[in-house]
Amino acid sequence: MTNGEEIALSAMKKELKSLLRRATLATKRTDDCANAASTIMKIRKEASDILQSEKSHDEQMKLISVLADKEKAAFKVGKLNMMKLIDKEHELKFACEDLQREIATVEFRHKLKKTA
Repeated sequence: MTNGEEIALSAMKKELKSLLRRATLATKRTDDCANAASTIMKIRKEASDILQSEKSHDEQMKLISVLADKEKAAFKVGKLNMMKLIDKEHELKFACEDLQREIATVEFRHKLKKTA
């Protein structure tokens, strides 16, 4: 393999790592958006349990404020456009697959040249 081919292959592998990271993040965002309503319900159940507990008012308010921040974040994520998130997720997954296929092709050709 020439020096240029090695550099190109290395760059493709580096880009693949980046794409895989971005695809994983996109999948997480899509899942978070899809599960926003259940997350909000779970947070409100926890808040109800805290309010019914025997803890002091100050202690309850500290715990509730943490849950309120989580609830705000869940509402924000729930308002995102699910179709755009899914499109982005699939776009990144297809890009990863295409790049993986290209890397495999380059490596296969190199192996053929070595054995020939």
